[in-house]
Parts: sequence; structure tokens; C-alpha cells
Amino acid sequence: MLSQKLKITLVGLMFLPGASAISQDKRDTELENQRAVYKKYTSDNFDDGGAISHYVWKNFPAFFPHDTILRTNAIRPLTTTPRDDVAALEVDAEGETTTLNDYVVESPLVDGMIVLAGGQVVYEAYPRMKPYERHLGWSVTKVVVGAALAALEHQGKVDVDQPVETYVPDLRRTAWEGISVRNIVNMASGIACLDAEGYQNTDGCIYRYEESLGLTARHNEPVDTIDLLKGMRRHRAAATKYEYVSADTFVSGLVVENVSGQPLASAIKSLLWDKTGAEADGMMMISPEGRAAAHAGLSARLRDIARFGQLYTRGGMDAVGADHLTDLRSRNGIRFSPEQLFRLNEQFPEDAPTHAAWQWDMIWQDGSMFKGGYSGQGLYVDPDRDLIVAFYGTADTRGRSNDLLMIARQLSQSGLFN
Repeated sequence: MLSQKLKITLVGLMFLPGASAISQDKRDTELENQRAVYKKYTSDNFDDGGAISHYVWKNFPAFFPHDTILRTNAIRPLTTTPRDDVAALEVDAEGETTTLNDYVVESPLVDGMIVLAGGQVVYEAYPRMKPYERHLGWSVTKVVVGAALAALEHQGKVDVDQPVETYVPDLRRTAWEGISVRNIVNMASGIACLDAEGYQNTDGCIYRYEESLGLTARHNEPVDTIDLLKGMRRHRAAATKYEYVSADTFVSGLVVENVSGQPLASAIKSLLWDKTGAEADGMMMISPEGRAAAHAGLSARLRDIARFGQLYTRGGMDAVGADHLTDLRSRNGIRFSPEQLFRLNEQFPEDAPTHAAWQWDMIWQDGSMFKGGYSGQGLYVDPDRDLIVAFYGTADTRGRSNDLLMIARQLSQSGLFN
């Protein structure tokens, strides 16, 4: 109990000259910042990087319609045991040698980072966001959708080797017909809607796909996303090459919705969110027609993304099944082509990942896997070392994003978690 004298002192401090003024100044600054962003924000510039993007990433449901991934089960606490050797680890980032903590705290491209080892938080920093804030994960969303599909497979409700029209009848008599769900979730559909065409190319398929969801500025005639899928064409045989196609994720999400009989947000809640012990609701962007932005629409707290990552480590496989981890490591994924491996070897000399699977961008021989998102988002999981690295960021207006993937891999290979 506070003594009466101390209570009076604390109350008195509230009325000291300048005390409320400081608080008011802070409120005014936050208010002015919000108003300034909304005045400058447009559907064309919100993803250009810098201050506007930084605000939008942390407040995405304020700009786009969303469905809620409800947290209804008990929160699973995360024990915090900071490790100085992790914070002080020397890392190479952006061509310089520094410590992990110095890079995270000083880089204007990092919003937050968390490292879990053995189920405990060994490093956590939020230099440009608050721990309780949600942040848009962009394409990190893809592995959540992939995991929901894996959970349905684990329950015996989906056979991913069946053709997609088995679960999505709308795709019968289209270019998608006959492509297995596995090849779609593995980004090897052969459908000619490559993200590499450019997100700003208003004539490209990827732009029209995001445009149909209301995620980018309107430059073409309105079209429903399902109708857009029906009009897509195939430019190569399925299972012949890994190609980044966000429409593959959307179709994977349709399988989840149709099999579960639930909107994607509700299916993720039942299949995954309830099992991770999340501490907050997640948010899933939807189009005005209620179509989930399955490829890029998840906003969540960073700790909940780390909890999701634990589905792939020891003791966390109940939702997706241990066989799924074996599948991820196996050659059931899509091996990188020689030209892809050449580029990856430049990025990871003598340590290049070998393949991709189930929406994970990179999987190494040691079983580690990574999923990145636009503008500097990421989730790295090393199952054998029970290591998870999750991070959020914001690219600058030149398109430069953080180097936390490289740092995550260096952490994994540092020997600190063997």
C-alpha cells in the first residue's frame, strides 16, 4: 500500500508546471503525425517506403477492410531470458561488421525483432514500434495459409496430391484444372501470373490480382478475383520450376476455405491461432467482396508470429503434424533451378538453400527455413536448434530493406544454439 504522504506526492507531481504540458506535447505530436500521414496517403504511394509506409504497416486495418482472427484460447506465456551473447554476436550486415543489437537498434529499416531459443525469448527489441502493436507481415502471411492447409491435410481432410478443382470447383475448365494442390502450395503451378512482373506494372497479372482485392490503386476495369483466376493461363507444366506466384497462395486459401467451410480468418483461428497460445487477435485484410488477401494481408503482434513459428519446432507439431516437417525437408518441395542457385550462392556463399516448399521461400539442407515479406518482414525457423527469429521492418523510399535474413542465418550457424 502506498503511504498517504507518497500518494499526495505523486498526485502533486501530476500538477507540477510543465508536467501536463509535456504529456500534451506528446499527444499533439502523435495527433499531428497521424493527420500528416492521412493527408499524404494515397492508394498509389502507401507502399513506396519511408514514413507513410511505416505508419500504414502498423495501422493497416485503419486503411483497408479486415476480418478478425480471434484469440479465444488461453495465452501461452513466453518466458524472457535475455542472453548477452546473442545481443553481442558479431554479424555482417549491409557490408559492415557490427553486433546484432547495434544493427537492430540503429538501423532505420528495422521496426522490431524477436529471437526464441528453446522456447524462451533470448533477444527482443522494438526500436520503431511498440511490443503491443500489430504490424503488417505482407508475404509472411503465405506460410500461415500454407500451415492452415497442412493442418487440414494432417486431419485427413485434404489430399494435396489431388487436382485443385477437387476442392475449388470454380477452377474447372480453366488453366488451373489438373494442377495438384501440392504444386500450387509449392509455388510450382506453372500459371503465368508471376510476381516478378512487378507490383507497380499496372498492365501485369500480379498488379491486376492485387487490384481485384482492393490492395492497390485502381487502374483497370473492376473484376472479381475468382473471375481473374479463371482467365489466367499456364506458361509451363506444373512441378517444373519454382516461381513466385501470389495467386498460388490465394488458391491455397480457397482450398482452406472450401474444405473448412469457414472464411480464411476463422479457419486460421480454428486450425492455428487457438493452438499457438496467441496473446492478441490477428487481422486479415479482405476485399470489399470479402475475399481474403491470403498472400499478404496478415497483421499481428511480433510475439504471435514467433509463437506461430513454434508450430515447426520440438513439441509444437500438433497442429500441422510431424510428417509435415519431414515433407518440408524432403524433395517433395521444388528444387531451385541452376540460375536460381547461382543467385542464392552469391547471397549465401557455400551455404545456399536447396529448395522451397509449402510457401517457404528457402529451405536449407539442415532443415532451417525462411519466409520473407515485402519491405523487410521475415520469419526464420531452425527446427533442430529450436530457434525462431521473427522481424518486422519498413523499407526506405529507395526500396532498401533490412538485412535481418542474413543475420538470422548467421545466428543459426553461430554455434550459440547447438
